[in-house]
Amino acid sequence: MLLSPHLFAVYLDDLSDLHLRGCAIILYADYILLISTSVCQLPKLLHICEKELSWLDMAINFKKSCCLRVGPRCDVHCVSLQSMTGSMLQWVDTVRYLGMYLVKAKYFKCSLDYAKRSFHRAANSTFGKIGRIASEESVIQLIKGKCLTILLYGL
Repeated sequence: MLLSPHLFAVYLDDLSDLHLRGCAIILYADYILLISTSVCQLPKLLHICEKELSWLDMAINFKKSCCLRVGPRCDVHCVSLQSMTGSMLQWVDTVRYLGMYLVKAKYFKCSLDYAKRSFHRAANSTFGKIGRIASEESVIQLIKGKCLTILLYGL
């Protein structure tokens, strides 16, 4: 069992207790997810998190951070968010979170395209290695054991 996700959660427990109306902070492993019902509230939430992390001698990696808009106004252009250190957070159409791909849309939406692509890549690799040598039952067992988990991971 890995201990680092648990230590991260304990260390940042106070961060999840911070409250702003219409906002939420979700901590999992070493991911921090900031959720806001309003684009106007998001910079405030970001700055609160930056201050708390600074107090804990930690920082946000802005090279790996971005913003995704979900809701009826998802297509409206938004200005990039600026951190207290001057780093900019860009708005994106797709973001990877815990192996799932979240997509900009009017309603919450996940994309399975990446999982399907990985499944087909693994299945084709399996067929390429065993060719016509193995029986159909063996091929199905290999696909089921090695490739199906790739497809089901994001679900």
